[in-house]
Amino acid sequence: MTETSKDNGQQFTGNWVTETYKRAETERKEREEANKQQSKEFFDKMRDKANAEADEIKRLTKQVAEMNYNESKLKREKEIESAKQKAMQQIESEYERKYGINSDKTNGIDQAWSNLLKDL
Repeated sequence: MTETSKDNGQQFTGNWVTETYKRAETERKEREEANKQQSKEFFDKMRDKANAEADEIKRLTKQVAEMNYNESKLKREKEIESAKQKAMQQIESEYERKYGINSDKTNGIDQAWSNLLKDL
């Protein structure tokens, strides 16, 4: 072989190694980029799922809080109404004893007793 042939062979070999290295490096970068993209997509899905679950928990918590509030409000209203009725009964009883003024309820009861006794 001539020296030119040797140089061409070495140059070919050197270019082939360099080109192979460049292709390998390019493929490695492409795989790395693909892995990054897959990881990003995976974590985006996980984040979206976690956010959806958190939103559902917030919605349910709010719903429970509203139900508790409504139940407490209803209980309060019933207790207030009961207290009002007791207070009215006490006031009516006091006026009946003190002043001899019968309430409509007492008059109704007295009338019912009178009607019942007449029929006997």
